[in-house]
Amino acid sequence: MISSFSPGHRRRALRIKIVQTEAEDRKMTAIDLFRKIEASERSMSTATRKVEVLKSVAERITGSLEGEVVSHTRNVHSFEDSVLRLQEAKDELKQVADYYSRLFDFITEKMTHLEEPDDEELLTYHYLSHFSLTVVAEKMHRCRAWTYRRHDVALKNLDLILKDVNEGDLPSIA
Repeated sequence: MISSFSPGHRRRALRIKIVQTEAEDRKMTAIDLFRKIEASERSMSTATRKVEVLKSVAERITGSLEGEVVSHTRNVHSFEDSVLRLQEAKDELKQVADYYSRLFDFITEKMTHLEEPDDEELLTYHYLSHFSLTVVAEKMHRCRAWTYRRHDVALKNLDLILKDVNEGDLPSIA
């Protein structure tokens, strides 16, 4: 049987598969995990903005006259299209929010294995609540120097906990 792909396409597909496999086998560090959750938060913000814009578009396309919904244009399909796009955006937002929640649970579960409760608190404040280390020091009633030193120690301790975690072990977008 003759393949419809040229040898160049097969080599490229093989390279892509190898890169995907290497990514799944790549060891995760604490910083990698926190970057993933930050990217997930940005995706959630983008999806939320998209839903709001599409809601606004749907509201502008359709008005009401004495309680009856009417279209402002002759093209009634534009309303249907905007409602479909809005529903797709809501579905995307739900999917991104679910992924964020699973990733957040994964990270916080790993952080509970830290021996020092201060490490967990410090990393939670800094990476999950997005406080600067100076603010974290105030919240934890510690000096700034201690917080900066402890931050590095906490990351190293979390890296030790994550030593057997590969990127493939992380929750995936469903």
